[in-house]
Amino acid sequence: MFHPVGKDKRYTVTREHIGKDKPYFVARFCGDWIGASAFFDSAVMLAIGESARRNGALTIEAVE
Repeated sequence: MFHPVGKDKRYTVTREHIGKDKPYFVARFCGDWIGASAFFDSAVMLAIGESARRNGALTIEAVE
C-alpha cells in the first residue's frame, strides 16, 4: 500500500484485481474508489487530483 498524498493516509494506491487480465493500480480515498490504471504513476495522479479537488482547486473535465 502506498500513500501518495504526503502524510494523508486516507489516500492509497494498491495493486488489485478488478476483472482485467492482470492486476491494476487502484486509487482510493478512505477505501472509496477514485479510479484505476494499468500504470502506477497514473493512479498516483488520480489520487493527487482528487486531493486537490477536495481542497477546492479548480478542475477541468473533458466532455465526451
